[in-house]
Amino acid sequence: MPEIKPWHEEFTLSDSSPSGLRLLVNGSPSVVAGCPKEVTWPHDKSMAQHCIWPRHYVVSAIVDWEGTDLGGFMAWDMELQTVSAWVVREILLEHAERAQQIQLLEQHLQQHLEVA
Repeated sequence: MPEIKPWHEEFTLSDSSPSGLRLLVNGSPSVVAGCPKEVTWPHDKSMAQHCIWPRHYVVSAIVDWEGTDLGGFMAWDMELQTVSAWVVREILLEHAERAQQIQLLEQHLQQHLEVA
């Protein structure tokens, strides 16, 4: 069964993306992630300023894989779930905060060990 990557390995925060997210490809930010909830809105650039960024965007996230036995090998189809870009951003922000706290703790421990 293929791996389901954590969201912080699939998406990255981006202030230059209307959804607030970009897809990660080989660890580097790529194209805009997500699509507008209302495909026909905003109608033009003047309407875009009224968009409550990024709440009007959704992304598709892999939540599971469905396998089909093809007689000796498996074909795997993604099971996707539509998620608000806002939810993904909140999870990425929490992950970044935890990663920063772990890094600070490791630095503190390293300094403590060097002194002792």
